[in-house]
Amino acid sequence: MTVVTDGAGVSLELNGIVKRFGDLTAVSSFDISFAPGQVHALLGENGAGKSTLMNVAAGFLTPDVGEIAVGGQQVRFGSPKDAIDAGIGMVHQHFSLVEQFTVAQNLAIGARDIGRLTSTKELNTRALEIGERYGLKVSPSKVVGSLSVGEKQRVEILRTLSRGARVLILDEPTAVLTPEESEQLCVNLRSMAGAGATIIFISHKLNEVLSVADHVSVMRGGALVDSLERRECNLQSLAKSMFDDFGTADERPRTQSATSIGEEVLVVRGIQARDERGAVALKGLSLSVHAHEIVGLVGVAGNGQQELEQIVAGIRKPDSGTVSIHGTQVGNVQDALKAGLGYIPEDRRGTGLVPAQPIWLNSILRIYKDNLVSKGLIIKTGKAKKYARDLAESVNLSTNDVTTLVQHLSGGNAQKLLAGRELSGDKSAVVAVNPTQGLDVKAAAAVRERLIQAREDGFAVLLISADLDEVVLLSDRIVVLYEGSVVGEFAAEDADLDEIGRLMGGETSNGNS
Repeated sequence: MTVVTDGAGVSLELNGIVKRFGDLTAVSSFDISFAPGQVHALLGENGAGKSTLMNVAAGFLTPDVGEIAVGGQQVRFGSPKDAIDAGIGMVHQHFSLVEQFTVAQNLAIGARDIGRLTSTKELNTRALEIGERYGLKVSPSKVVGSLSVGEKQRVEILRTLSRGARVLILDEPTAVLTPEESEQLCVNLRSMAGAGATIIFISHKLNEVLSVADHVSVMRGGALVDSLERRECNLQSLAKSMFDDFGTADERPRTQSATSIGEEVLVVRGIQARDERGAVALKGLSLSVHAHEIVGLVGVAGNGQQELEQIVAGIRKPDSGTVSIHGTQVGNVQDALKAGLGYIPEDRRGTGLVPAQPIWLNSILRIYKDNLVSKGLIIKTGKAKKYARDLAESVNLSTNDVTTLVQHLSGGNAQKLLAGRELSGDKSAVVAVNPTQGLDVKAAAAVRERLIQAREDGFAVLLISADLDEVVLLSDRIVVLYEGSVVGEFAAEDADLDEIGRLMGGETSNGNS
């Protein structure tokens, strides 16, 4: 693959950067430089300050103290547009594409070489040329909403590069990708760096960093603790740099319940449903989850998982079929809540939490009418904050200041808060969707421990995850979903990963596709 750039990469230097959010210092007196022609990995656990630092570099945040230099020239950014004008672009975990537009139309947004009367054919030709220039294949006429997550990321990267970015920052770029998509992305990034681009790769995945990076810098607690050439690194040294308490970060929870599986709690019967486009998403799906049991649901993304989770949570109505918890039918969100369902959605910030509100308000979202924290229509602020502090302590949140806005928490801390809230109180079942996606090994272990403890406490846990290793690790039973139907079911101890993988890909148990 031949990749060309719009010009040589440029150096980026950050000197003495400090960024605070109230009493929380996210980045502390930080000095670092990034050279052209390299993939420079920025490694650290969730909450280490990686994304905050790079949001400063890309103009999304203004530093409280410190200086930024691009190509040796000091700059000051008031917006992401200022940064892109200086050649710095950032691709976030959550994309900013227009789902209803085509790939070509998305690549045209904000482009300076596009006139008001540019034809669809011209836009498509331009999109193909951009894809060829950077070695990233795209289908110009496809509607973005119909693309896989990996394809959407490709469009986001191309849009950033086509605007003139010579320093490309990617924030946890593989968090939402399949292994194959992740591997291809790493190949593309190596090619871009080889062509002279400056690539900054934010991650907490050690193996991934070692496979793609030329240089690795490690953050912890908002500070730089190590900066090394790839040849000087190995898994153990990087893990020691990442974690204060190295040695316990990747301990695996036990997978078998100490208590016998109990009665049926969550029962799904004959669910038929359509997706947002009107296509059939679920075809008479049935499954059940018992007390003291974790059932793992696996499948390639887009095979009905989203529709199922939303129907179980009462957010979406099926065309036919029923969901019940302890025999009580669930028809809406209030039904699910009254029946004792906890819900940990994949979109933790958009659906599970309210980012613009403080920790204490997010902690009581499920119980704000309860006498524990309210009197009539009035929330008892003191008691609500105490409840939140107790919850924060129980999940080992990074801050005990419950007035901190959730948007200022790392992904790992936000997920710990969400899981703690949804697994607390008078609940008997929980739906957890990709609960450790995007988390470092330490935060992921903490969330898994919460799910294990919920099972020990008698919860019926439906775990919907794209991480097959995680499903095998945690589940008592594994259910395989393909094109809206259950195509296989295994006891965890009998799980054959090769067979599960084939079923996920559409191969039947007799070897036919």
